[in-house]
Amino acid sequence: MKSHSRRRRGFTLIELLVVIAIIAVLIALLLPAVQQAREAARRSQCKNNLKQIGLALHNYESSTTVFPPSSISTFGQGVWGYPGTGPSDPAIRLHSFASLILPYADGANLYNTIDYNVSSLAPANRTAAAATISFYRCPSYSGLQYSDDPYYKTTVGYDKFAIRNYVALGGKTVVSLSGAIPAEGVLYPGSRTGFRDITDGSSNTIMIAETREEKAAVWIDGTSAAVAARYMTLVPPTYAGNSSSINYQPYFQGGVFPNSIGQKWGPSSQHVGGAHHLLCDGSVRFISENIDVVLYDGLTSRNGGEVVGEF
Repeated sequence: MKSHSRRRRGFTLIELLVVIAIIAVLIALLLPAVQQAREAARRSQCKNNLKQIGLALHNYESSTTVFPPSSISTFGQGVWGYPGTGPSDPAIRLHSFASLILPYADGANLYNTIDYNVSSLAPANRTAAAATISFYRCPSYSGLQYSDDPYYKTTVGYDKFAIRNYVALGGKTVVSLSGAIPAEGVLYPGSRTGFRDITDGSSNTIMIAETREEKAAVWIDGTSAAVAARYMTLVPPTYAGNSSSINYQPYFQGGVFPNSIGQKWGPSSQHVGGAHHLLCDGSVRFISENIDVVLYDGLTSRNGGEVVGEF
């Protein structure tokens, strides 16, 4: 008996190329959707970080009747002054709001390792300073983990000062944050602002903004823990730009003013089109980089009496 076997037909080269092309098209269509879903998740987590910070700020205010200052040292004091007359010199203690609210943000263990009687930059606090705190980092941020600015690496002599992605919106202009005129915001160097002082309304006043700054955004340090609604220009007397500082670079040019540190970014993010902001009522809003600058000024001010419209 003869046995007959059926030959199996394989793919031709053309058919294989067609299949590969179809798969490539499907992947090309799918990838943007996956990326968008991931970015939506990152934005949601960033928003939740700010809500956690807002709750901590509220609890701090409930306990002390005031919100924490952006820095416990006064205007004009910063990393450039280290080591001052010694680690306990009040001018360079510089502990930031991000450090002060730790007990109210599930960070009590880290808080208890920090010596607030000496500088935040002192050797006694460097183990804490190197800690990367998850709720101070936006998931979309892809910059440095530790500052490599010469002030930290050379003047202080430590290269593991960890970065944060949230910053106080302390005034309308860099001039008000210098102490030359009163700061208009809620958290600024040496501030003692409570809810009673926010007469513009807690739902119309910003406390905290995102930032993608890499070098001058050390979480434990109050040097640059407050930024302004307008970027810096070289035009006196206000030195203020004519648009908002959201995603504008360079936000602040170091070396123009004495005793200052350069910052590429102020309020900013690596989300597209704007940045998240925490308002004094605890709500979080994503604000466009194209917001009217006068409106942004009004949202920064705690007691300016501005009429704030939709944003």
